[in-house]
Amino acid sequence: MDTAGRTWLAKIWSTLVSWNEDSTALTPQLATEWTPNEDATLWTIKLREGVLWHDGEPMTAEDVKFSLELAYHPDAATTFPSFSQLTADQFVGGAEYLAGEADEIAGIRVVDDTTLEFEFVQPNPRLPFSLLFVWVLPEHALADLNPADYQTTDWFHTVAIGTGPFMHDEFEADQFWALVPNPNYWNGKPLLDRLINRYFRDATAAVLALESGDIHFTYVTADVALRMQDNPNFVLYSGPSGVTNYLIFNYRNPAFADVRVRQAFLYAIDRQAIAEAVYDGTVELVPCISALPALHPPAEELNDYAYNPDLARQLLEEAGWDSSQTYEVHTYYTDQQSLDALAAMQQFLAEVGVNVQPVTVDVPTYNSYFYSGEGWDLSYRGVGATLVYPYQFYMTGGYDVTSGDTLMGPAFPELEAILQEAQSEIDEERFVELLQDACAYQNQNALEGYMWTSIRFGVASDDLENFYWFPAQGGGPYEDHPELWSVGGND
Repeated sequence: MDTAGRTWLAKIWSTLVSWNEDSTALTPQLATEWTPNEDATLWTIKLREGVLWHDGEPMTAEDVKFSLELAYHPDAATTFPSFSQLTADQFVGGAEYLAGEADEIAGIRVVDDTTLEFEFVQPNPRLPFSLLFVWVLPEHALADLNPADYQTTDWFHTVAIGTGPFMHDEFEADQFWALVPNPNYWNGKPLLDRLINRYFRDATAAVLALESGDIHFTYVTADVALRMQDNPNFVLYSGPSGVTNYLIFNYRNPAFADVRVRQAFLYAIDRQAIAEAVYDGTVELVPCISALPALHPPAEELNDYAYNPDLARQLLEEAGWDSSQTYEVHTYYTDQQSLDALAAMQQFLAEVGVNVQPVTVDVPTYNSYFYSGEGWDLSYRGVGATLVYPYQFYMTGGYDVTSGDTLMGPAFPELEAILQEAQSEIDEERFVELLQDACAYQNQNALEGYMWTSIRFGVASDDLENFYWFPAQGGGPYEDHPELWSVGGND
């Protein structure tokens, strides 16, 4: 298997909830019930009974509390608060915990082994969608871990005790991760004797491995999907990616703090031409970070940034653009279509006096400097957003503007106000209206260079039985029932 994101993590660890098979609704995982009070300031979470860790110890509500407080510990420096939009200071007592004035978060309360209460300072009507990001870790195995060592510990690749359907067996960095079935999995022991995630430095190598029978599944790009769709030896999966590809401007560089420069980038790039020539029409242009049409305001409220190189040159001249500079565009994409798209962007930008150089790096390297905000000026990446947990995707350069200054530069107060209101808005219609307002603000101010959203494809060998894959945003987690997978009748 070659895959990524939470799809793989969910084979070892479990979240409180997950998406259903097509990412249209939440479904229970470790949590079976989540019930709010009238104003959504207090939620009661019921846990599944009888769940065991891979080492046979029982999973309890204490593990959930431990996992959250570890994720929130300032020394742990996790991305959980940002991606879940469930920050510590939303909980009663969370601010005191962050300030070092309390040893625990008072608003995360263990009632009994299978019940927790979450108490919030303000209404939190969409808590369940934040629970998608709560990976539960074993307190008995990690209680002695110094939070400062969270990012560097090898525990997650050497011990890796979880509650998921498979257990850690063998790991070799940059090569593979092998798992064996969990005999105590709450949804039944898996049929497979072994599940292996192989790592490939580029997409072509993964496809060759699939075609030679070395692996049974991999993501593929649209051109490969079209080539393989009629091959009887393979099964093609497809669906909306929910992922927006976009250029990120590092606001630490003053050149990109000028809205005219950012708008010029969009006018300079013929996005529609790239969509047709490079992606064979399998992508759709987007006006903002959200890939969902339901979150896009009416067309009259949007700038479509139709290809206009003359206007791009005018805006750059007004902004005092220095055409002698060359900026690197860092990306983790290695597939040929993405590289072709970047080459086309490079050519379009050069025609208006903007010199860029695409640079491809591996994901760990990319993350190491992207999330520090240092060592780069432009980045090309993808991010997925859904209707129901969208806040983390309305950020400047990938960071939460609601928390003040970002790693990339100052926040945008108007956008911050919109998101602050949306965060506690209980009425769904008003919630959507606010996110449409956020989209319009992003669009008009060209906060990033929004490009397109695509159909995502996966290909599996035809000897897989009961296998299921869906292009869930960020890899889910979603219900794919790996305990039922088998190869050629494996049982």
